[in-house]
Order: sequence, then structure tokens, then C-alpha cells
Amino acid sequence: MNISPNLNWYLKNHGWALLSKGAAGELWRHERGSVIAVPWKISPGDLQWYGLIERIARPTRSAIESVASAIEHAYMDVTDFRAADDILIEGSIPIEAGYSLISTARTIFRASATTSKGARAQIGGNYSRPAERIVEKARFAHTKKGSYILPMLVPVEDLSLKKAEDVYLFSAEYESEERRATRTMAQALSAVQTLIVDPAKEPTRRIVDDLVLSGVSREMMNALHSVVMEEAVSEFSAEFFWAGALPPNETLPRKISIPSGSSELLQMTADKMRPTRDKRTESFTGPIVQLRDEESLTYGEVNIQTVRKGRSCEITVVLRDEELRKSHQWFDQKETLVVEGEVEAVHGKGLKILAPIRVETLRNTLLFS
Repeated sequence: MNISPNLNWYLKNHGWALLSKGAAGELWRHERGSVIAVPWKISPGDLQWYGLIERIARPTRSAIESVASAIEHAYMDVTDFRAADDILIEGSIPIEAGYSLISTARTIFRASATTSKGARAQIGGNYSRPAERIVEKARFAHTKKGSYILPMLVPVEDLSLKKAEDVYLFSAEYESEERRATRTMAQALSAVQTLIVDPAKEPTRRIVDDLVLSGVSREMMNALHSVVMEEAVSEFSAEFFWAGALPPNETLPRKISIPSGSSELLQMTADKMRPTRDKRTESFTGPIVQLRDEESLTYGEVNIQTVRKGRSCEITVVLRDEELRKSHQWFDQKETLVVEGEVEAVHGKGLKILAPIRVETLRNTLLFS
């Protein structure tokens, strides 16, 4: 028997060490000398929970609320959706604005879960079934004090590490489908702010294509337009709190904001998001899960975890010269890559892009589009 994964993660990563296990639970000692007993199967809401959190927080004089939140959300990606209201009255907003915020948050995550399975300019009701199962796991928490803040909780898995086979092969953890959905949502919203809201001008075809590649869809744009059009909403924003128990990634967005004054641009962009004719090349986004760079060879390879034709897969991308040199930094910083090229099925070696015409980080795409 073991204590909950959330408690176990927090204690191990905040100065506590396991002393012993007994019939009733475990004993843990903090590096500053404090000893606590942790009962089996204790969980939030139990009578003993608050007292346990208080004892965990005591050695570092941490706020009890922040310790409780860190433990409860250890394996949760949390997004705080916010509708800033010029006429906020005692923590409330007009009913239509509140309804629009909840509806917008749901639509944004639902659309992002589907585009995380493959970029689409327009979903048109054809939501991915696996993506819908991700949406079913998400929950809205109690609203927070402030300009009407609505937290959305998405449980995420910590997938096991891949083992490196030799000194030239670098491997990283896989991304769960739930994390891919929340990452896609955050990066798509960040793309809307960076490529549409901040420049405050009509997007070109290339900008629209980059938005789609980032996970933006017509459905997301319409939802954003809907919420900022509410008379009581002066600004829509989202703040992202990434699951603490998963490996940190500093490249993930932290916050976006979209003022009501951008409503016309949002509608203009939504109108331009239509499916385009198929090209010979395909575009993909995803994190690097493997990097191979041998000194004896003039080229290297990265494997990205992505989705093709609705199925999760790895695609090997052959890199040379400057791109190969940069790939080490991309790998270390856990960057999301944008890759374009012709995909070949190589017998015994899976899917490959032998001559990519585009390889860059998604962040770079947003900065220089």
C-alpha cells in the first residue's frame, strides 16, 4: 500500500524523506527535522486532511492554501479563464457574460483537443472522438475571487521515460494526449494574441496558415469573438498553470489576453479560416522525443511525437548543418517543433521526412510570421 501519488510527489520534491511504513500509514522526515505521519488513503475533504497539510507546510512556513493546491493539482493542468468586467458587482457579472465565458471556455478546449489530433482550419462539427474523450475528463472548478475567474482542470499523465540506447541518442519523456490538448490550446491562444491581436491588422494568408498550424480553428475564433462582444466584458484572458508533477517546460505559454477592441479582427480572421486544397507536403507540430547526432555522420535525426491522419505517431526528421546544431538546444529546452515536408514510409524504420523544407520552433513561428 502507498500514499496518493500527489502526496508522494510533493513530499519527495519539497525536502521530505520516507522513514518507514506501518499498518496505518507512513512516517516522513523533513530535512529541517520535522516528522509527520501520513495515513493511508487520506484525501482532500477528509477530517485529517487540513491538519496534515498544516504540518507539511510548517517547516518551510509555506501558505497552507498554496501547499494544498500544489498537492491537489500535481497532475492537473489548470487554466484560469477570466472575463474582465467594467461593472463587476460583489464578484458577479451579468448572466449573459457569465454564460458566454463558460461556453467559450468549453468551445476553446473542445476545438483544441480536436486540433491537437491534427491541424484543421474548420472543424465543422466533425470533432475527433478520441479528443471528445479528453474533453469528458475536464472539469470546471469553483470560480475565484476577481473579475470573474473560471478555472478549468484537466488531469494529465506522467508517461515513462524512453531509455537511451547509446551515447549518440538522446531521449525524452512522451507527452500524454491530455497534455497535448492543453498545450495546443495554450499555444493556439498565444498565437491569436501574437499574430492577430498585438499587430492589430488584417492577417495575410500565411498568417492564417500559421494560426492553423498552431492549433487555431474557425470554431476557436468564433468563440473568442463571441465572448469579447459581450457588452459587460472588456477583456478575455487565460492564465495557465502547468501540472507541477510533470517535468517543467519553460517554453509553454503562461498567460494571454484579448481585449474587446479586437472583436472585428477576430471575426475577420474567422472568416478567412477555410480548408485549403491538399498539398504534396505535410506540416506537423510536436515535441522532440529523440535526438541522434553521431560525430561520424554529416547529418542527424530528431523524432517528433505528433499526429498524422488522426493517429498518434513518431516522425523521424533528417537534419543537417545549422538545423542539426540548433536541435540540441531545442531538445534541451523542450521546444515544440514545426516541420514541413514529404512523408515517406521507410520499411522497418517508420515514417520519415528525408528533406524537410521547414524546421523551426513554434515560438519562432509566432515571433516572425
